[in-house]
Amino acid sequence: MIRYVDQPKYNYNQLVFNLGIYQQFSKRMYGEIGWSNQQFFHAKNSDVFQVGDRFLNENSLHLSLGRRDPLTDKLTLDSFYELSWKLADPDDRSRIMNSFWLSLSYSLQKPLQVGLNYQLNLSDFTESDRQGVAHRTDQYHRLYGSIIYRVSGSSSLNLQTGFSFGDSTASNIDFESWFLNINYHLKIGEF
Repeated sequence: MIRYVDQPKYNYNQLVFNLGIYQQFSKRMYGEIGWSNQQFFHAKNSDVFQVGDRFLNENSLHLSLGRRDPLTDKLTLDSFYELSWKLADPDDRSRIMNSFWLSLSYSLQKPLQVGLNYQLNLSDFTESDRQGVAHRTDQYHRLYGSIIYRVSGSSSLNLQTGFSFGDSTASNIDFESWFLNINYHLKIGEF
């Protein structure tokens, strides 16, 4: 569930499925190739749509590389890069995205970890120059703190809060906002 304090008419529900092949290259480096599907649903009735109507279906193919560098026994620097091709319905949301992420995390206790994070996403929309629509590119930044509590070996609770900002060639896009995310992750299985 995604909820906006100032603009509740844009509230939506999200469903995500992920499937990937993970490879550990060395003690510190890893990679993954995978697929994900995201579906977005309206959370409020309007004159045009009903609660539960899907407004975006997105399939994504991605290739990612990551590195984890322990700086001390409790302090770790993680770096991550991902190239993804996102095929969307409606197709004007299809894009190629480059994502970069840095995280400095500190383990307070065995199940509890705090972090300072930076994320950059560069998006190049593939459907453009059609019916007078100009080519769209976005750059999106997030600077945020996080708290991760590992409930078990296969589940965790993640709290994130921070600020997002950026720029887009589309004049109606404004990335500047404060955000609060609460996520529960459950890993069903590994092969």
